[in-house]
Amino acid sequence: MQLHTYLNSGGNCEQAFRFYEEHLGGKITMMMRHGEQPDPEGVPPELKDKVLHASASGGRSSWAPMSRRIGSSRSAARICR
Repeated sequence: MQLHTYLNSGGNCEQAFRFYEEHLGGKITMMMRHGEQPDPEGVPPELKDKVLHASASGGRSSWAPMSRRIGSSRSAARICR
């Protein structure tokens, strides 16, 4: 059985993923920052270096962040601020 987990972070997505990589023996397979998205023009300067989406895997599990869309109170999968 495979486990796919979505995570929330309080603005420390990269730090959290580095921790999981080190302590859970996983591997970060992708990390994209807000400034690297296809249309970065509308991204506020303070978010350009923050992680937009990341994924990692370890053994038979994978995990990805889940947080809020910019300017929204609704949750949206795969966005970390």
